[in-house]
Amino acid sequence: MFSFLTSSDSAFNRTIRRRLPWILVALTILLVVGVRFRLRDMPLERDEGEYAYAGQLILQGIPPYQLVYNMKLPGTYVAYAALMAVFGQTPAGIHGGLILVNVAAIILVFLLARKLLDEVAGAAAAIAYALMTLSPSVLGLQAHATHFVVVPALGGALILLGAAHSLRLGSLLASGLLFGLAFVMKQHGALFGVFGVFYFIWVALRLGPISGSQGHQHRRKISRAPHDWIKLLKAGGAFGLGLVIPYLFTFAVLWSAGVSGQFFFWTITYANKYITAVPLANASEQLRYAINVVTGPNLFFWLLAMLGTVVMWWEKRIERERVFVVALFICSFLSISIGFYFREHYFILLLPALSLLAGIAVSRGLYVVKHERTLELIPALIALLLFVLGFGSEMLTNSSCWFEYSPVKACRQIYGSALFPEAVEIAAYLRTNTPPQATIAVIGSEPEIYFYSRRHSATGYIYMYPLMEWHEYALKMQNEMIREIETAQPEYVIFVGMNQSWLLKESSHKKILDWWSEYQIANYDRVRTVDVKLENLEDEVSNLAKSENFFSNDPTQNSMVRKTDPKLAGSVFIFKRKSGLKT
Repeated sequence: MFSFLTSSDSAFNRTIRRRLPWILVALTILLVVGVRFRLRDMPLERDEGEYAYAGQLILQGIPPYQLVYNMKLPGTYVAYAALMAVFGQTPAGIHGGLILVNVAAIILVFLLARKLLDEVAGAAAAIAYALMTLSPSVLGLQAHATHFVVVPALGGALILLGAAHSLRLGSLLASGLLFGLAFVMKQHGALFGVFGVFYFIWVALRLGPISGSQGHQHRRKISRAPHDWIKLLKAGGAFGLGLVIPYLFTFAVLWSAGVSGQFFFWTITYANKYITAVPLANASEQLRYAINVVTGPNLFFWLLAMLGTVVMWWEKRIERERVFVVALFICSFLSISIGFYFREHYFILLLPALSLLAGIAVSRGLYVVKHERTLELIPALIALLLFVLGFGSEMLTNSSCWFEYSPVKACRQIYGSALFPEAVEIAAYLRTNTPPQATIAVIGSEPEIYFYSRRHSATGYIYMYPLMEWHEYALKMQNEMIREIETAQPEYVIFVGMNQSWLLKESSHKKILDWWSEYQIANYDRVRTVDVKLENLEDEVSNLAKSENFFSNDPTQNSMVRKTDPKLAGSVFIFKRKSGLKT
C-alpha cells in the first residue's frame, strides 16, 4: 500500500515539475489579466485618443487621413476599430482588448524562448515580459501602438525560426505577412522586417536547410547546385511578397477611399521631417534620460538580460541560434531609436529581446546549478537571484498602482498634470450640449475629446505639435487648420491652455494663436473653464505662459492660467459659436 502511495506521489511530483513552467506562465497571465481588468476604465491618454477616434471614424465608414491627420501608419487604427467593434467604444472596451493583445504577446514570448532553448527559458522570458509590459515605467498599461507591433513581429519571428531552415513557402509567406503587418501597425515595426530578412539570408547562406528527422541536431551546408538556388529564390520571393502585401493592400484601400495624397504626405513627407528633427548630438542624452526612466522597477530584469548576453556564448544548446537572438536585439534597439526620441512606450519594442536574453540567463543558470560544479556556478546563482529580485521589485514598486489606486488616480500617478481625466468631463459637456451631427474643434493636442464626445472634428489637425515644429510645412499647416475651422464653423471650440498640449518653442510660428485671439472675439463666447490640477504642489514651467499672444488678461479672449495658484497646471476653455452668425 505504502509503495503504491510512494510511486504515485513520485509520479505526481514529476508531473508537477514537468508542468511547472506552464503553471508559472499561467499564473503570471492571471496576474496581468487581473491588473489590467481592474484598471480598464483608466482615462485614455493622447495617443490612445488618436487611435480611438480614428478607429471610431473607421466604424462609421470614414477612412484615416480624412478627418485625422497624423504620420502614423493606419494599422493600429484598424486594430482599435476591431477591438471597439467587439468590446465597445469606451476606455474599458479598448483596455479590455489590450488584455488579449498583451496575453498573446506573453504566450508568443514563451513559445519563442521555448523553441530557442527550453521551457525554463520560455517561462522566465514570458514572466519578465509580462511584468515589464505591465509597468507604468514604459506606459505599459496604455494601449500604445507598440503593443500592436509586438504581436505580429513575434509571430513572424516564431514562424521564421523554423521556416528559414525548411524553406517551406507557405510558412515563409505567413512570416513575411506578419512582419509586414508589424510595419503597418507603426513605422517602427519595419526594423523587425529587416531582422527577418537578415536572418533568412543568414540561414540560407551559412547554415543551410535541415532535413526531416535530423531537426535541431544536424545541419548541412547548401549545395551550390542550380535547383537549390532556384528553391532559395522561390523561398525568398515568398517571404518578400509577404512583407510588402500589407503595405500595398493598405495603400490600395486608402487610394480607393480618395485619401492617398494625405496618406503619402503625412506618412512619408512629413514623417521624414519629424524623424530628422532631433540632432544626432542630442541622441545620447535623450537615451540616457529614457533609460533612467524605463529601467526603474525593471532594473533587475535589465541586468539579467545583460548577463544573458554573456552566458549565451557558453550555452551550446543555443549555439545555432545565437545570431537570431543577437540580430533580434539589435533590430529591436534600432526600432526604438528612430528619430532619437526614445519615448517610454517605444521601449516595449525592445522588451521581447530583453526577455529572451533574461530567459536564456535563467535557463543556463538552472542548468549549471543542476549539472555542474565549476566557477560558472557564480554567474548561475547571480542569474537566479536577479530573476527573483526582478519579480519582487516589480511587485513592490508597482503594487500601489496595480492593486490600490483607482483608474483615475493611476492615470494621475503616471501622467501627472495631463488633462486626461478632465477630458472625460469636457466631452460629456459637449455631448450634452450639441446634436450628434455637430462638429467641434480642439485647439490643442487632445484627440481623446473627439472620441469621448463622439463628435466629428472640424479640422484634421488633431495635434498642435506639427504646427509648432520648425520645418517648412508648419506655417502651411497652421493656415490650413485656420481655413478648415473657418469653413466648418464648429459649434464649439475647445482651447487647451497647457504647454503639454502644444510644446511651443521660441522658433515656432504663432499665427494660429494670433488668429484665434481675433477670430474668437467676433465669433465665439467663452462658456466654461475647466481647471487642470497638478498632482503635486510644484509649479509647471510653461513656455506658453511666456507668450503674450497665448494667454491674455482680456477676459473676452482666452483668459489666463491662474498663475497665482501653484496647484494648477493650466486651464481648458470651452467656446460656443455666437448665436445669429450665418453658417
